[in-house]
Amino acid sequence: MKSCLLRRADTKPSTARYLPAGQAFNTVFSRYGKLVLSLCLVFVIHYQTNALAQDSGRQAANGSTVFLKYCAGCHGFDGFAEYEFAPSFSMGERLYKSDEELLRSVTAGRHAMPYWKHKLSIDMLRSAIAYLRVMQQRHSSGLPPREQPIPETHYRFNPVGEDEDYWLNR
Repeated sequence: MKSCLLRRADTKPSTARYLPAGQAFNTVFSRYGKLVLSLCLVFVIHYQTNALAQDSGRQAANGSTVFLKYCAGCHGFDGFAEYEFAPSFSMGERLYKSDEELLRSVTAGRHAMPYWKHKLSIDMLRSAIAYLRVMQQRHSSGLPPREQPIPETHYRFNPVGEDEDYWLNR
């Protein structure tokens, strides 16, 4: 087994001791290990939190494009429903549900809402759901729910079961 010279900075070389490598590590770790471990843990948590926040912010930014183009015709550009039975997401309607529950509702359709399965990718739908939560947070904090301009091209779909001229009378 290799030996390791362990010496404190304030000791003279003549008082230094040689210890087996494992014991030297244990001695140093017992003195500084908890501090080093704590600092590493704080760094990792901080890094992961920032990375998750950036990812969710990026996802919500992508979701604003999806929402404003495909969803806002019924749910409102500011998240206040245009269609009387559609939820107003800026007011938090239906946002008590998990993202997975909302995704199931969107892909399968619900009542007057058409199904979106195979029409938009799951990633696009997840990003739109992330944007719903941002709109609600902005509205509840007193900010306008939407920062982005209304896109030139956006869609209004007739609610399931309504006539083709539904939007003409609105």
